[in-house]
Amino acid sequence: MNKFIIMMLALFASAVISTMAFASEKLEYKCYVDTTDGEKVVFYRWQIHEFELKVASLAGRQNVNTKGKKYFIKDVVECVALNEEFSSSSAKKLDLNTLR
Repeated sequence: MNKFIIMMLALFASAVISTMAFASEKLEYKCYVDTTDGEKVVFYRWQIHEFELKVASLAGRQNVNTKGKKYFIKDVVECVALNEEFSSSSAKKLDLNTLR
């Protein structure tokens, strides 16, 4: 009986640890956005479980372009994982020309 209880506790502990590890795991994303400086592909690294919240909070956010000029994100068109392709052809074309 004691062995059974110890085994159940060990299984429970491993499940909790793996759940905590997944919750803190981060993934890299790229977003096709419309900004006050034109359309851009921008890159982020977020925790997986916060993806939708982070995407929703991008509109209105201030960024800086490569020349140091500030711009604002007006609209988020699409966000995908870094290794995935955008669905729109204009986003795909811009993504090919964007440095990582």
